[in-house]
Amino acid sequence: MTSNGNLKRSREMSTSNSTNEFDNISEDDESNPDTDYNISGIESDDTSTDEFISQNEDSSDSYASDDDLSDSHVNDHNDMFKHAQPDFIEKNGVSWSSQKTQAAGRLRTMNILNRKPGSITSIQTIVDAFRLFITEDILNEIVMQTNKYAKRFIDQENQRRLNNRNNHKQPVKWKQLDYIELEAFLGLLIQAGAEFSHHQSLVELWDISRSRPIYHATMSLERFKNLLRFLRFDDRQRRDKSDRLAPIRYVFQSFTKQLPQHFIPSENITVDEQLVPFRGRCCFVQYMPKKPAKYGLKFWTLCDVKIRYVLALELCTGKVGNTVQRNISTNIVLHLVDQLPKNVQQGRNITFDRYFSDFNLVQNLLERKMTSLGVVNHKRSFVPNELKLIRQDLYSSWFYFSGQSTILSYQAKEKKPPVILLSTLHDFAEVFDNEKKLPTMIHDYNQTKFGVDVIDQCINNYTCRRITCRWPMIVFFNMIDIAAMNSLNIWLDQNPDWNIGKTYIRRLFLEELCKSLTDSHNQRRVKQSRPRPKVKLALQSLGYEFKPQNLIVQDNLDHFITIKKRCFLCPSHPGRKVRQICDACQRNVCNSHSFSIKSVICQSCKKNTSSKWNLINEQIEEIYKQELK
Repeated sequence: MTSNGNLKRSREMSTSNSTNEFDNISEDDESNPDTDYNISGIESDDTSTDEFISQNEDSSDSYASDDDLSDSHVNDHNDMFKHAQPDFIEKNGVSWSSQKTQAAGRLRTMNILNRKPGSITSIQTIVDAFRLFITEDILNEIVMQTNKYAKRFIDQENQRRLNNRNNHKQPVKWKQLDYIELEAFLGLLIQAGAEFSHHQSLVELWDISRSRPIYHATMSLERFKNLLRFLRFDDRQRRDKSDRLAPIRYVFQSFTKQLPQHFIPSENITVDEQLVPFRGRCCFVQYMPKKPAKYGLKFWTLCDVKIRYVLALELCTGKVGNTVQRNISTNIVLHLVDQLPKNVQQGRNITFDRYFSDFNLVQNLLERKMTSLGVVNHKRSFVPNELKLIRQDLYSSWFYFSGQSTILSYQAKEKKPPVILLSTLHDFAEVFDNEKKLPTMIHDYNQTKFGVDVIDQCINNYTCRRITCRWPMIVFFNMIDIAAMNSLNIWLDQNPDWNIGKTYIRRLFLEELCKSLTDSHNQRRVKQSRPRPKVKLALQSLGYEFKPQNLIVQDNLDHFITIKKRCFLCPSHPGRKVRQICDACQRNVCNSHSFSIKSVICQSCKKNTSSKWNLINEQIEEIYKQELK
């Protein structure tokens, strides 16, 4: 067997001695033949125009395995195609012509926008935008499944303790989770992501001296840990074991249905993959060495290029049952596009990379009145062999047309395979008048294909993902991040002057969203009878006011109740039964042991009040004496 070093030297010798242009294929092409995990440099975050594709074509896929021509046949035709472009080429029943056969006519329906881009659902507050995606139905399902699982788990734990005679611990009780508390829990997750604390220790987050008081004010540390531990999205006892997405399918599908309903995308959309970091136990964890995280869950994402709005989402779970899927790339794009309303599909152009580009996909998108643009893998069966040849004319462009489809072969570098693009957006050959003679197809591709990468970068900057070994929690965290991104876009679309001129608008939005989500739960904690001193201090620092329990004065208060009770200050024999109660301690008191003008205050509460209230009571007593005289 030939070693890698000998193989490399043999290739260098063949490159220097042979004139066959197929020998100039780069070595990187055969080292990673799996195109599913080979993310080309074209898909980077760089948005330059003229050198965006050409700088990264060294790792383009080899096409030698797909050629139908033998090496001797290629050598006979090399001289023919070094300078001259053939008029007609054909491959797999698809004929391509260098001249456009159709005459220019009316504007195609694929280029007409029926609806104006922008948000279509009116909102009043920031939290209203977030609730468009994390709906009440989703939260109620999570509340029900979490309470069910936690109660079953704690009952089993208590039964185990009862069976253990040496265990003297008290039985544990589960406090029922409700809709308001779950929203507050999500608010704390978002707040931790907004201040880059999603990986910080929870003990430090709940320390008032080190962190913000909103964590301690909203819920206790133990309660937050229990919610992270017991949060569930389905009933495990009724789960379909053949469905890999069953642990979170209902919640995930309910979320994805809301994505395209509240926003009309612009004319350019893109589809790409998003890798969410995860290294726990999961049968469909993906390894993608070109991604920063390398290991994680892969999501297929359809988003708007201009507004950075996620329109459709799908989790890659591998096999469906025991069947091997065919034409995955084509089916994924069509499935994501079909989630959009039909009146929204028309007039949009979708951009994708070499993994998705296929002639059948392009034709299916045309039936949906959508155009497409993408880089083509040289191994695709519909690509003619003449377009793969390395040409001596640097920066030369060969355009071919077949119906409404246009294919381009651009020689970007010397002794490297040309770049091939397939488009139904461009009707004619157009090249920039510059040094490199860059075609407009490549320029448009560079400007419209990076939408998913930008969204992924924005999410990673302020993500709410916490370290966990449960993959459904990773999916749920990604749902929250995407919901926060989409809600920001809807809010700014309807309020363009909100914090205008600031460079950290998203962080301000997340902080305001956290306050809105936790406000209802904090209002309930303020009304508690005896809050802990640290909780009270944290709530007061957030602006919540506590009403003094001993200084309650109400106008037009009915001081009588329906049932008579004995005055608690009168001796037992004889005791007076009255309906009148003290406004401070809510106990029955007679007229002899109370003072009343607008409020009833007993003598016992009068002695324990503050100096300010003592002054008021002295004034009340003087008025009372004057009335007796």
